[in-house]
Amino acid sequence: MVRVGFTITFLLFFFSADAYAYDVTRSPDFWISRLDNPDAVLMDDFRIKMFNEEIIASIDQMADVSRMGETIAGDIIKGYILEDPLPKDKAMFDRNGRKVREAFYRQVEKNFNLDGVGNEVRVRFGVMVKRADIRAFPTLDPLFKSAGSKGFDAVQYSSIYPPEVVALLHISKDREWGFFQTGFVRGWIRLDSVAFAEGRGMIDPYGAEGKEFLIVTGSFVNIYKDRELKKVIERLPMGARLSISGEYKDRWGVAFPHRVKDGLLKWGSAYISKKSDVSIRFLPYSKKNIIRQAFKVLDEEYGWGGINRKRDCSLFIRDVFATVGVNIPRNSRQQAVVGSVLVNTGSSGSAEEIKSVIGSSAPGITLLAMDGHIMLYLGNIEERHYVIHSVYRYEDVEGIKVVNKTTVTDLNTGSGTKNGAIMDRIKGVTLLIPNGYISEASRP
Repeated sequence: MVRVGFTITFLLFFFSADAYAYDVTRSPDFWISRLDNPDAVLMDDFRIKMFNEEIIASIDQMADVSRMGETIAGDIIKGYILEDPLPKDKAMFDRNGRKVREAFYRQVEKNFNLDGVGNEVRVRFGVMVKRADIRAFPTLDPLFKSAGSKGFDAVQYSSIYPPEVVALLHISKDREWGFFQTGFVRGWIRLDSVAFAEGRGMIDPYGAEGKEFLIVTGSFVNIYKDRELKKVIERLPMGARLSISGEYKDRWGVAFPHRVKDGLLKWGSAYISKKSDVSIRFLPYSKKNIIRQAFKVLDEEYGWGGINRKRDCSLFIRDVFATVGVNIPRNSRQQAVVGSVLVNTGSSGSAEEIKSVIGSSAPGITLLAMDGHIMLYLGNIEERHYVIHSVYRYEDVEGIKVVNKTTVTDLNTGSGTKNGAIMDRIKGVTLLIPNGYISEASRP
């Protein structure tokens, strides 16, 4: 979950080496070819399922929505809603660059509808029928830390797509927003983006438990409402999962949710071209597959909190690992503490200590964390370590430069600047496997 007071400072390094060196580091095959065991499977489906349960148990914001209880105490829900307080004590700015006034906060606070939270709240289960933003507060109005920081809305948590299962915990005063528990974060979502099940069993399309499914393995894939594959109903991101309802010569039939009368859920069929970048079931969890998936997003535009169907640093990492079935948290701080933590995120060591840990870590399954930023480790060339990450801007000796995309970076980035190189600022090194679960496949 992104905190309102978050400060954004990212770094990137542009090579001064020859064009050949620059080109090869931007190729997944280059990094895969340097691995001794790129195809070795780190965890099977059962082990991944257990790992996911461990992650959910350790991160308060996450939940297995389909297994949630039918009711929740009202005081708990009020605590959830108020977890991120309105930033009344900070100078915040609106979309026109004007300072936000107290009247705005009063209106948002009123829309929380806290008086409408009962002593015991019955959970209502639903399914996303279209892409939606997940917000810290029930408003579409953005809040910015400065008059010029237009790309970084502090109210924006994340984005969510069909057919994700969600649980409605509360409704806003204007009845346009719901406060939802999703699988990876709690927050406010527009109610018209969700269709509600009449019974819990309906959220599992066609009895999909154990049924064949497709995983989106391209950056985005079109979902069509017609058999001719001409009318796009939605574009789903990497890691999205859809139950297969039929197979045809040129297309897959998949279960897709619809919102019908009174906001109720009805499952129907949609279609995906067999030429689309999808996989039947999850990809095997291997270093090769993770690196290849990460590079499918190379050079795509950065998007804070998943806004406008784009990815920030943590959403990029989350989508990549979703293709192998690993369900990691939403924000970089949480991602840095799941799995086997090799360096404690609470205190950075010396650059040499960090470099030593990174040098003995496995490319493709190692996450490197700075304050507010997360990266996927790729390997090293002559003791220079490289990562792939989604980054908005960087600092070099000439000042701040905007990158605004997913790119490959040398950890010496930022050397000679006030903040220092990335290597000097890393506080977390994490292997994305269960704590203590070290196998031959997880070694460098």
